Amino acid sequence: MNIKRLTHTHVMHGILTVLHIPLLLLIYAIKPFLKVRFGYFSTDRIGHFALDLGYAIAINQNKNKNEINLYYLQGNISNAQLKVIAKRELNISQYYKYFVYAYTMLGLGNNVIVPHRRKSGSRDTVGIMRNFTYDILLSTHENKMSELYLERYRWTKGERFICINVRDSAFANESKSEMGRHTYRNSDIDDYEAATNYLLDLGYWVVRMGKKVENPFKIRHAKLIDYAVDSDRSDLLDIWLCKNCEFFISTGTGIDSVAAMFKKQIVFVNYLPILIIISWINSITLPKRLFWENGKELSLTEHLDNSFLNTYQYKDKKIKIVNLTSDEIKCAVQEMINRLDDLCLTNKQSQDQSKFWNILENHKLYDKYHGVRDLNASFGTSFLKNNQDFLS
Repeated sequence: MNIKRLTHTHVMHGILTVLHIPLLLLIYAIKPFLKVRFGYFSTDRIGHFALDLGYAIAINQNKNKNEINLYYLQGNISNAQLKVIAKRELNISQYYKYFVYAYTMLGLGNNVIVPHRRKSGSRDTVGIMRNFTYDILLSTHENKMSELYLERYRWTKGERFICINVRDSAFANESKSEMGRHTYRNSDIDDYEAATNYLLDLGYWVVRMGKKVENPFKIRHAKLIDYAVDSDRSDLLDIWLCKNCEFFISTGTGIDSVAAMFKKQIVFVNYLPILIIISWINSITLPKRLFWENGKELSLTEHLDNSFLNTYQYKDKKIKIVNLTSDEIKCAVQEMINRLDDLCLTNKQSQDQSKFWNILENHKLYDKYHGVRDLNASFGTSFLKNNQDFLS
C-alpha cells in the first residue's frame, strides 16, 4: 500500500469536504422551498444493491415535486447494469459524496439518506413495494440485445420462461473464505429436476441462473437454458431475465433480489431460517426440514427459537438439516402455478396460513425482521399438509 498516496487522497477529500460546508448552509436556507437530500448506495452485493435501488426508485417516482434526492455509489459495482439503471432513474454522481462527508463532519449524519442495507438488511419493513406503484424500464437496445441471446436457443418473443437459482458450495468459495459457515443454505441442483421437468412439460422455458455454480444441469431439453455455465452470461442478461421471467425459483440468495425489485413472484425453497422469511413480496416459501438428535422434527416455534445464520450453530444444538426432496420442491412450484391460474386455497389451507402467520407474528423476534406484510406472502401449503405437527 502506498501510504503517501493514501494520505494525500485523505487530505484532498478532507479539504473538499470542508469546502462544501458553506453549500450545506445554503441548502438549509432554501429547505422551506426546496428539500435537497444526499445519500448513497452500497453496491458491492447485488442483492442489497438491487433492493435498495428498487426502494429508492419507488420513492423517487412517488415523491413531492419540491424534493430532490441525490446519491453516490459506494464500493465495488456488483452488477454494471444496475449501475446503468441507477444513473438512468436517479440523480447519481460521485461528487455528492462530499456533501455526505460534510454532514458527517458536522455531526448531522441523520440528514443523510442511509441505504436500507444499513437500516434493515435491505428488508422492506415499511411497505415501500406494497404501497408505491413504480416501473423500471430497460431501453429498446437493451431489450433487443437480451432477446437475441434467447433467440439463439430458438426462443420466440412472447414465450414464457421461469428463472431458477440454486445456491451451492461454489457461491462463496466456502471451502476457503466462508469456512463452511453458510453451507446450511446450499442445495443440490439435481434435486430440482422434477420441478424443472414439470415446468418444461407445461411448455415453459426454464433458465438456470447463477454466476458461480458447482455443477451443470444434467437435464437436456430444447427449452432448458443452463445460463449459469454459459460463457455469454452478462450483467445485462442477469437483470433482463429477472425482469421478464414469469416467476422466479430460488433458495434465497443474491440474484432473486433483482426479481423482487421488479415485483416478480418468487418460490423460495430450502429456505432457512424461517424467522427471516421474505414477507414483503408475493411469494411462497418452503424451508429445509430440521430434526433433533432423537429424530423428532422441529415445530414452527422450535424453528423460530433456533433461527441460526451459521451452520456450526445448528451442529452445536445437534440439529440435523435435511434438504427438501425433489417431489417436495415440485409441489412448491405446482403451488405457484395454481396461484397463477387463480386457484383458491381450501378452507383448511387458509386456516393453516392464518395459524402460521399468527405464530410467527407473536414471536419475540418478529418485529426485528418484519413490518408491513404482503398478504400474498405465504408458507408452503404442501409442507404444512405433509407435516401435520409443524404448527402445534
